[in-house]
Amino acid sequence: MKYYKILRLNRASWHEPSFIWPARKAIEITQAEKGDPCGVGLHLAKSINDGFRYAKFPARVFEAVPLSPVLGEDDTKIRVARARLGAEVTPDCVVRVNEFMTTIPKVRWFSARRPARSEWQVFDTRDAARDAAWNAAWNAAGEAARDAARDAAGEAAGEAAWNAAWDAAWDAAGEAAGEAAGDAAGDAAIYASMLICPRGKLDPGHIAHIKARWDVWQRGYGLLCDVRGVLYVYRKP
Repeated sequence: MKYYKILRLNRASWHEPSFIWPARKAIEITQAEKGDPCGVGLHLAKSINDGFRYAKFPARVFEAVPLSPVLGEDDTKIRVARARLGAEVTPDCVVRVNEFMTTIPKVRWFSARRPARSEWQVFDTRDAARDAAWNAAWNAAGEAARDAARDAAGEAAGEAAWNAAWDAAWDAAGEAAGEAAGDAAGDAAIYASMLICPRGKLDPGHIAHIKARWDVWQRGYGLLCDVRGVLYVYRKP
């Protein structure tokens, strides 16, 4: 049976950032004892999706080779005293999310650095956009795209991987966007969930809508919602 270890980009453990796994050399935890699957030792996932239950983004995925008896086990992992990393097997979808994560800090929030698109409904403030959209059907297209991405990712990458991508992008954009944290975080998370989907599994219409939403933020505006597919955009929160 194959086992996996999902680590930070520098091969550090998610549980303990100071613990760096060597590329190929065996490591051993001498105080590990038989018992609880979550006890002291080296934890190896039974699948990549299982590994993302305990990991975040950006991440690298490795095969992991147990070199000692199993000390604890549950449905998602085993715990051993000695193991080593095998080949790196980071899926393309994880690489795409990793790359997207590096772009979020580069967004120049509310700079209006590029012209607004003609198909947008643009308002000076978020409150003005909200008032205009108050009685309309908010975010139907965005919610449909989000749900489709979640379903497509769940079939292939797994629900835990989708959740990890969603949470990482949400947190990164939410921390950076200030007063518009909620709006920006939601669109970053939808974009990351699109990237975790295998290519060809998501309808092109959903992909286009997700990209259009994130383009608003990249151009230096804020996005409140879509109303029947039209994006309601604001210049300042």
